[in-house]
Amino acid sequence: MNRTTVEEIKARLPIEEVIGSYMKLERAGKSLKARCPFHNEKTPSFFVSPERGGYYCFGCGAKGDIFSFVEQFEGLDFKGALKILAERAGVPLVFDQKADSEKDKLFQITEEAAKYFEEQFVGSKEAAAYVKKRGVSEKTSAEFRIGFAPEGWRNLYAYLRGKDWPNELIEKAGLAKKAEDGTGNYYDRFRGRVMFPLNDSSGRVIAFSGRILPQLDDGNTGKYLNSPDTPLFDKSSVLYGLDKAKSFIRRLDYSILVEGQMDLIMSHQAGVKNAVAASGTALSDAESNKEGAVNNLGLLRRLSGNVIIAFDSDAAGRKAAMRAAGIALSLGMDVKIADIQGGKDPADLVFHDPEDWKKVLRAAKQVIEFEINNILREFSDERKRLKAVRERVYPLIVYLEKDTDKQRFVRIVREEFKITNEVLIWDELNKLKRSLESKDTAKNEPEVGSDNEPISRIDLVERRMFGLLDLMEKAQAAAAAAYRDRIMKAAGDSYAARLERIKPLLPDFSFEAEAFYGAEPERWDIHMDELIANFEEDLLNGGLIQAMNELRAAERAGDQERVAELARKCQDLSIRKAEVRKRKK
Repeated sequence: MNRTTVEEIKARLPIEEVIGSYMKLERAGKSLKARCPFHNEKTPSFFVSPERGGYYCFGCGAKGDIFSFVEQFEGLDFKGALKILAERAGVPLVFDQKADSEKDKLFQITEEAAKYFEEQFVGSKEAAAYVKKRGVSEKTSAEFRIGFAPEGWRNLYAYLRGKDWPNELIEKAGLAKKAEDGTGNYYDRFRGRVMFPLNDSSGRVIAFSGRILPQLDDGNTGKYLNSPDTPLFDKSSVLYGLDKAKSFIRRLDYSILVEGQMDLIMSHQAGVKNAVAASGTALSDAESNKEGAVNNLGLLRRLSGNVIIAFDSDAAGRKAAMRAAGIALSLGMDVKIADIQGGKDPADLVFHDPEDWKKVLRAAKQVIEFEINNILREFSDERKRLKAVRERVYPLIVYLEKDTDKQRFVRIVREEFKITNEVLIWDELNKLKRSLESKDTAKNEPEVGSDNEPISRIDLVERRMFGLLDLMEKAQAAAAAAYRDRIMKAAGDSYAARLERIKPLLPDFSFEAEAFYGAEPERWDIHMDELIANFEEDLLNGGLIQAMNELRAAERAGDQERVAELARKCQDLSIRKAEVRKRKK
């Protein structure tokens, strides 16, 4: 793949069309604006420039082109975004496999495993019979690439070794485990299970979830077995079926969160294709992790702020549904609960009659109303009702963003549970809010590097700067050495930590730099000068924001000596920032 591929994709896909397919944009002179999808805000500070082919958020500093936007929005790496945009633009991709990184090889191994499981499924009457009994058609089975891991200890392992894949990569992909008997032998992680591949947002296989065949279930083995966390798979960043559901979620402006793979598959088979499943993953209670990668419900919120949760109707399903609802509310989503009765799940409803599933979704209730009705039905004793309201309803009200919504539900609680003094409700809610905020502060306390900068997502500028530097060191060593000195000087004490952080990702950064700059080595110096200047500006911006926050804190504390010191620091940083900007021109 060369730079002309990237240029061709950009030429065919105007940035306003790409971003406009994800979110609503409004005209603002020559630019377009919107509320930023990467942080919560009420006033639009996210601007798209068709003329420059870029975007910038004045609130959180997110910036880039169509590739970085898809990366950030969908939680992908550069190659994942490239795959999505190339398919959309109709541009073929050809990769030089000699330059594959370890991550590329892991993607190839998981794809090989998916094909192997598919082949084994075709030859297994037992697996096919189980899937057919659950109501899944052959067409749907093929669409979701349902497979089978046969019994036996080393079937997949032997197959992959026969393809010359090394032991350490097979293990790192989460497909085999090393025996603990000291023999050094490996054995398959999945055995005797119907297999469901988990894909990232671009459709690449990253992990698996396996359901043991009923006739092999001895009661001592878990019904479901999921891949462990791997370099490709973070349980908190994936939802099963999202790659197939995302366009329907955007178009319909709501998602349906179900519990199991069969629930998801049967929902799609019934024509309800804006559904995703939590099975095989872990719902995270934050929009992004400490590395800045978007988590699963955070990604769902970016696609639409509306969700219907439709988990199993047993006690465990109800408990999981309310936990998911609390997380979704805390992310600012509007949440409804689909009330499935009689111990059934969505797959059961579809199997009986697809219309039953659609009726349940149409009757879904706002989560707080749903829980209030549950409490009124479950308890007749007034004290037990009030205790349940405090434990199950108040936390949900606290998570609501709008004061008008809070007021509405406080009024409903007061009327339904005959609480005469509304002030008492607000006092308890405020106390609970303070408690939750203190827990969040402790939990989300940022890790800091040697320069006191939070460890976060490696910025677009830093990625391409180090990637281009890697290219230059292979072809223009003297020039690269001078540029590395400039980067070291700009980064200061944080340079070593930054270098250590990017080491395992450098092959991917080099690939990205090759895609953007590889065809024009005569212009590398121009690009590097611009990248270093942008890198310096980003560092100064970060330092300025931190200094201003500290200045405000010192002013509140009345520490005049510290105020004067920080004021001088802010002035110095502002002058240096102006100098960098002047040099960029």
